[in-house]
Amino acid sequence: MKTFKTYLSFVAILAFLFTSCSKDGEVSENPESSKAALSFGAIVQDLANKSTNKQSDVSDLPACTDDTPAYVEIVLMQGDTEVVGTEVEPFQVDLVAGQLFTKEVPELELEPGTYSLEHFSVYNAEGDLIWLAPKGGVLAEFVDSPLPLDINLGAGVKKYVDVSVLCFDDRNVNQYGYMFFELDINKAFEYCFFANYCTPEGRHFPARYSVDISIDGTTLYSGVVNTTGVNNDGDLYADPLCFALPDLSEYADDEEYIDYTVTLLDWTEEGGYGDVDQMEISGSLSRAEIMANFDGTDNVDYEHLRFGCDQ
Repeated sequence: MKTFKTYLSFVAILAFLFTSCSKDGEVSENPESSKAALSFGAIVQDLANKSTNKQSDVSDLPACTDDTPAYVEIVLMQGDTEVVGTEVEPFQVDLVAGQLFTKEVPELELEPGTYSLEHFSVYNAEGDLIWLAPKGGVLAEFVDSPLPLDINLGAGVKKYVDVSVLCFDDRNVNQYGYMFFELDINKAFEYCFFANYCTPEGRHFPARYSVDISIDGTTLYSGVVNTTGVNNDGDLYADPLCFALPDLSEYADDEEYIDYTVTLLDWTEEGGYGDVDQMEISGSLSRAEIMANFDGTDNVDYEHLRFGCDQ
C-alpha cells in the first residue's frame, strides 16, 4: 500500500495533465445581443486511458475509468442567488457528441455580470459519476482552479470555460470538498425553515436567523443566514432557508438523527425589529418527520418557527 503522500503526488500529476491545456476565454461576440452565452469543457477524454495506466498498480489512488463522458451537472450562482441549478438539484447539460464541451442551452444565456461556478461533475451515459471538480478538501490543492470558480461575462460574448477535474472515487468523496450525500440526489431530502419574531408588545415580524445542522456531532451546515430586506413597496421580507439533508438507510423511519439549531439574529434594516436577545429553537428530525413536510412529489412545505410568539 502506497503512503498517502505518494497518493497525493500522483493526483497532483494527474491534475496538472488535466488542466495544462485549459483555456478560459471569449470565442466570439454578437453586438446585437445583450446577453452572454456560456459553455463548459472538461479536458478528460484524451487523457483517460493514460491516467488509468498510471494508476493501475496503485491501489490507494482514486479509481479512474475510460468511460465516455456524456453530460455534466452544474450549479452556477450570482452572489448568494442560485442562477442555474441548485444545491439540491444541479442543472444537467449534455456534452456535444464526440466532444468535451457542453451544448448551447437557453439556461446558459445569461445577463452580463460576475458568476460563480459552485458545482461541476461529469457523468457517463448510464448516469455514473466519473469525474469531479474539487471545491475543497485535500484534493483542491492539486488543481490549478478549484471551485468556486469566478466567471466574468460581458454582453454579446460566447465564453468557453474549462474546469479542472479529477477522477472520482466515492471512497474519497470528502477529500474533494463535498459532503457524502451531495453527489447523489436520490439519497437526499430538501427541508426548509421559515421564522417569525414577535416583540414583547406582540407585534409580528419576519425573522432574520441562522441555522446549524449536524448528525452525531458531525456538522453539515454552520451559521447559514437567511436573506432579509425591504422590498419596493417598503415592506420587510425574509426568505426561507432550504437544505439538502441526507437520507441515511441505517436509521429507522421514526428515528431522529438530524439535529438543528435555529438562532434569532438582529434585524439591521430600517423599520425592522432591531437588536434582540438571542433566542434558539433546537430540534431533531427523522425521515418520517422530513417526509411529512412534502406536499406531493415536488413541493416542500416550510417548517414554520416562531420566536417569542404564542404557539
